[in-house]
Amino acid sequence: MRIKLIACEVFTRELSLAAAQSEHIFDITFLPFGLHNCPSDLRSRIQEEIDDAEGRGYDFIVLGYALCSRGTAGLTARSVPVLIPRAHDCITLLLGSRARYDAEFTAHPGTYYYSPGWIERSDGEVDQGRISEKKDREMRDRFEDYVERYGEDNAKYLIEQESLWLANYDRAALIDTGIGPIQVYREFTRRVAESHGWDWQELVGDMSLIRRMVSGQWNGGDFVVVQPGQQVVETFDEQIIGARWSADARSKRSEEGEVENEEAVNDRVGDGSCRRSGGCRGQADLC
Repeated sequence: MRIKLIACEVFTRELSLAAAQSEHIFDITFLPFGLHNCPSDLRSRIQEEIDDAEGRGYDFIVLGYALCSRGTAGLTARSVPVLIPRAHDCITLLLGSRARYDAEFTAHPGTYYYSPGWIERSDGEVDQGRISEKKDREMRDRFEDYVERYGEDNAKYLIEQESLWLANYDRAALIDTGIGPIQVYREFTRRVAESHGWDWQELVGDMSLIRRMVSGQWNGGDFVVVQPGQQVVETFDEQIIGARWSADARSKRSEEGEVENEEAVNDRVGDGSCRRSGGCRGQADLC
């Protein structure tokens, strides 16, 4: 297959390696990590890349993203199917499964995770710097934005709530994906932990989901195939992400006499079922 891969630069090392080892042909675009600070900007930028992939001979577009604070909700597949992992954020992909992430979160809910990309690529900077300085800078920028949009009193309240993030963490966890200068990462995350009085732990990363994402092994319910005319939706359940026909697509299908009732369509949101030739179901291996 010829695949367009659109991904957050936090996965630069991992996805570059996995794509190089895949049998498929990839064109890769890595987008800035800092887009996560504004989910609407993230959504717009990814959609631009999806639209730009039109007419270039791709069989699939693969997104190296998760739900990402709903930054991917609302993305629309044009003429090329779009694949996206079922996950809240990139930590699931770095740990290898939703089940493992859930177990880590249950055991250590106050964990701030680091990976090669988180350390090297945060806001596009190679040197992430002191975490407090980084957050202070982000808070100042967001405060100015909030004042403009919501007024000063509301802006102060929002920033006050967001500033509580540090109080909720007590562990820095380095996810070792087996790539990059691990000793540099260890030293960096230990310094972060020491500066905040947090515990420090190193976790063994798992590249299996990332490798499956670029190898076309999309079975098992870990990925959603968004068919042309469908949109990425948040399912608000354990499925996290699903696909639903966009309003324009429903209107067109209605004119062509192909509309299913809305209840049947909604039933498929959770399992990502597709309507390709023969009506293949959900997460079948499409390679």
